[in-house]
Amino acid sequence: MSQLRYRPGRALALVAALLVAVTSFSVLTATARTQRLDVVGKVAANDRGAYDLLVRPAGARSALESRANLVSSTALAGLSGGITSRQWRQVLDIPGVDVAAPVAVVGYTLQTVQLPVDLTDHLKPGNGPQLFRVSTTRTSERGLTEIPTGESYVYVTDRPLHDRKNRSEGDPVGQSAPDGSVVQICGMSDSPNPVDPETNRYARPVATLACGSTNQDNTYNAAGAASPAARPMNRGTPAAGTTLVPWSMPFLVQAVDPVQEARLAGLDRAVDEGRYFAPGQKPVTGRQKGSAEPFTKIPVLLAGRTAIEEQLHLEVSELPAADAARVAAGQNTETLGSALPRAAGTPVSRATFAAQDAHRRLIDSLGSASTGAAGGASADTQIWQYLSALPVRYTDGGDRLAAGPVPASPIPDTSIHFGAGLLSDTGDMGDTAVRPLTRHPVQEIADVSPPAPQLQVLGEFDPERLTAAATGLGAVPMETYFPAAASGADDASRKALGNRPLLPNGNIAGLLSVPPSMITTLSSLNVLNSSRHFQNTTPAQGVNAKAPISVVRVRLKGALGTDALSRERLRLVAEQIHRRTGLDVDVTMGSSPSPVTVTDPAGRYGRPVLHLAEMWSLKGVATVAVAAIDRKALLLFFLILGVCVLFVAGATSAAVRTRRAELAVLACTGWPARRLFALVLTEVGALGALAGLAGAALAVPAGALAGVPVSPGRALLAVPAALGLAVLAALRPGVQAARSHPGSAVAPAVRGPRRAARLSGITRLALTNLARVPGRALLGTAALAGGVAALVALAGISTAFDGEVAGSLLGDAVSVQVRSSDYAAAAVAAVLGAATVADVLYLNVRERAAEYALLRATGWSDAALNRLVLTEAALMAGAASLLGAGAALGADAAFTGRLPMPLVLIAAGTAAAATVVTVLAAAVPAFLLRRIPAARLLAEE
Repeated sequence: MSQLRYRPGRALALVAALLVAVTSFSVLTATARTQRLDVVGKVAANDRGAYDLLVRPAGARSALESRANLVSSTALAGLSGGITSRQWRQVLDIPGVDVAAPVAVVGYTLQTVQLPVDLTDHLKPGNGPQLFRVSTTRTSERGLTEIPTGESYVYVTDRPLHDRKNRSEGDPVGQSAPDGSVVQICGMSDSPNPVDPETNRYARPVATLACGSTNQDNTYNAAGAASPAARPMNRGTPAAGTTLVPWSMPFLVQAVDPVQEARLAGLDRAVDEGRYFAPGQKPVTGRQKGSAEPFTKIPVLLAGRTAIEEQLHLEVSELPAADAARVAAGQNTETLGSALPRAAGTPVSRATFAAQDAHRRLIDSLGSASTGAAGGASADTQIWQYLSALPVRYTDGGDRLAAGPVPASPIPDTSIHFGAGLLSDTGDMGDTAVRPLTRHPVQEIADVSPPAPQLQVLGEFDPERLTAAATGLGAVPMETYFPAAASGADDASRKALGNRPLLPNGNIAGLLSVPPSMITTLSSLNVLNSSRHFQNTTPAQGVNAKAPISVVRVRLKGALGTDALSRERLRLVAEQIHRRTGLDVDVTMGSSPSPVTVTDPAGRYGRPVLHLAEMWSLKGVATVAVAAIDRKALLLFFLILGVCVLFVAGATSAAVRTRRAELAVLACTGWPARRLFALVLTEVGALGALAGLAGAALAVPAGALAGVPVSPGRALLAVPAALGLAVLAALRPGVQAARSHPGSAVAPAVRGPRRAARLSGITRLALTNLARVPGRALLGTAALAGGVAALVALAGISTAFDGEVAGSLLGDAVSVQVRSSDYAAAAVAAVLGAATVADVLYLNVRERAAEYALLRATGWSDAALNRLVLTEAALMAGAASLLGAGAALGADAAFTGRLPMPLVLIAAGTAAAATVVTVLAAAVPAFLLRRIPAARLLAEE
């Protein structure tokens, strides 16, 4: 008690050291615990997507997927079956399976919407005939692809147009001439003009022409703003001064089981117009009213929005009067098709249609036509053909994939089937292809097969309202209703895309596929996969009628987590599925989207080569993240404990060394070794208990300041922790005190030289001084080496953790989430290490104060003394920094089996910074030493 009372400086320093160590330990361990709870909570919120297991046909898993533990998120649109209905039922009957939802990818059907163009505002009645050219261009892929998609023409006259009942398409229309005669206009030539099946184009160009009259005596056009008194003899003709621009949009058709899909993804709850499938919904067959012709209607749900990112730009120009006179003179559309494209026009207006607007018009039109509502005749609900796509053919380049271009498939026939004319634009379908396509046209053998199936539109659904839309960071592969997207993987690609993601366009043979926008039932496959209805229905041609199901998504019963029991449940069910069916099974629970670099070849319409990051699914991210955070928490615990023990041990050792002479005097008076040992332990233990009480009081507010809740119970643990830490740190100094020899009271603190040596400079003198006080030098070196090793080890732990969990959306989120505690631990380790070094350096300079005074008395300048002190500090710091950094790197290499270059650079930087900080810290006691008179120091010696 007397020592504590009469030597308060060193006692307070030791209490402060213990207080800092205990408070830091309490807060940082609470931070690590909170961090683990946060990570586990984030993982638990995202580890279970819409389903837990993905069942695919045998052999569907690619080499890259097997090697990198990935599942492609873009392959579903290219899968063409491989799972039978019997195998699906076997999966559904396995114990523990709650939902087994099959998906059968049918293919793409091209549906065409007619976009209205009204030129009424540009008409000039009484000025003779007018002719307008409507040029269309499609832009997509963030403006990189720009495709001219054709021209059409609008002819308007003030002379009457006369129609005849049941006129055939392509027949001319009669126009009254001033002399009373009738001129046949707007008709096709009678000479043969064959269509090239590879390009779906006429051998000779044909002008698409919409004719109209503003005259009241008009029996051709529908009534409109320019001709309100028109009385059309046939339905379907446009109003004067208007035309329709076609836009063919791909719909990916997929078949599902209504009950299982509703339970898995909530498709029934996402229907916001119309109604959902009945549990046993099947195609409807019958005969047309008043006719013996049979029909088949397939029930479908349509997506209320499209994932296509595309725009259609229209530019309208008025052509010279001479070109309008060509039409008025009766030139046919083939002759006009050669002359009009070269005519110079005067721009009069521009307009842009977005894909979403066109899609909205299209599904409204399809729904109206399907139900027979008024205005429904503008859409064709019959499926005259569909196309199936094979998966993208990748070249595996190790760190990236390359989508290889394939020969372009013949452009599908979109002629009379969609009311767009034989020059119907196919737009994106002519761009670079990376997926082989197969066309499945309807069987057209007269009197043998029923006509093309019709769409029975039950309603529309909103993909954003589906259950799977909320899976977030734990999104599972092959989500059924969400678009594939890719972002730039390098600076050039990101710049080309304007730092925006690449989304699908209308090129179904391109890299990114559209999500399904037309959902039907599995029972409809009897029609869509039937050779009675469609051609090319063999497995080699993309249609597997006997095994039509592409994937089965399985969800297990009950709650699942990342614990060992949940993992074992998943493994057992996956094994049973594989054993019973022979199908490939991927455990997708705990998956998270992970970028895979894919090279997309250049397009034919301006898009450059792009290096894209596609979000495939990395399996097992959740389990890896939880296991990694557990290991990291354990390593941080021991690291923080080690730094604190090192700090307190240094402070305690320094406190005992300052009392070397006093302990020797007690030994002279007869104190036995055990009492000297007990004296040191009792003093340090009392200070530890005092520091523990103060630490318990400070832990709660310090935790609140750091944003980490520290419970009172955890705060009270600071008392035994501080006491134990103090006693542990005092063991070695206590043993040294017990061994105190009476001669130590008068013996110098330094070891004498074995032989005399001539010292030629300050560096040599600094080395000699360090060798004369090996205990002190080793203490300082060990303290600093421990601090450097702690910092480098902390960096290694963080690097290893990031390397384990980073690379997926969930892993990146977890990695970012835990970095705040890493920074806090690094700051504490740095502060404690610097404090330890400063304490050792102060003791070093203070014990040798008389030597420095003697040197000053013999003529050494202050600058020379400062250089000597700083050189000794630099030599000790350099050795300690290299030793600590090397030890940490060696431990990291032994633990992880590798030595990443970033960690080596961090170690080098930490060692350099520690050396600089140590030298600066040594300047403080050197400055304080100069303030003590040399005479006093020599007198004390």
